[in-house]
Amino acid sequence: MGNTANMQGRQRLLIEYFRRCYQADSHDLSLSNIARLAENRCSFIAEQDYLSSGELHRVPLLDASATKLIELTDAYRKERQLIYTSFFICGQLFSQSGVTNQRKLFAPLLYFPARIYREDNSFVEINTTDLRINFPVLRLTLKPDIDPEVMGSFPQLQFPLDSSQLADVGRWMHEHSLLGGLEELGRWPSLQSGAQIREKTNASQPELISAAAIILADRSRGSRGVLHELGQLACEQNLQVPLHLVLGGI
Repeated sequence: MGNTANMQGRQRLLIEYFRRCYQADSHDLSLSNIARLAENRCSFIAEQDYLSSGELHRVPLLDASATKLIELTDAYRKERQLIYTSFFICGQLFSQSGVTNQRKLFAPLLYFPARIYREDNSFVEINTTDLRINFPVLRLTLKPDIDPEVMGSFPQLQFPLDSSQLADVGRWMHEHSLLGGLEELGRWPSLQSGAQIREKTNASQPELISAAAIILADRSRGSRGVLHELGQLACEQNLQVPLHLVLGGI
């Protein structure tokens, strides 16, 4: 009995390992322009970034959007993921080959998986062990003469965020990226409002903005089913025989 339980434990760990590898390789969320999302799928945080700074482990959501986000998260668990974001990259990105080829960016730089739950009020909390960086969008902002391999030198960030880590981010961005507004790193944990952020989406060049939001983000189409199925398998007590054998069972 003990050997069986140990084997099941190892198989679940393997499946979770495969899920995390696939997630890291496939950039599983579509996060380049959240302006395309319905308004009820994005709620900006006011005043202070209490969660990313670790000052609070949860924050209340006092407006009606919280209820709708809970409903949508439950209804579209396979297609979408709830995240908490810190810092936004906003503005127009022009192709180096000419101004006719442009792209609008309205994208979070950092994000955590999140959940909303109800007690007397609705609260949001984040998975502090899973801080992610929006590398696909950050790569778009590199200076023309910078080798994309430089992405591997981006500062290693850990929860909770602090001014020392963000200073390292600012130095990296100043050297390698086209982003303006790097003084916003010094504003944090104070936040700009959602209205102020949306005004920046038409800026002539991408800018960094100190802002935080809860977003119900789309999973990329290629990864939705795979990630969902791997997550389901990790919770299974008894795997089907072929998979059991592939994962080392006898």
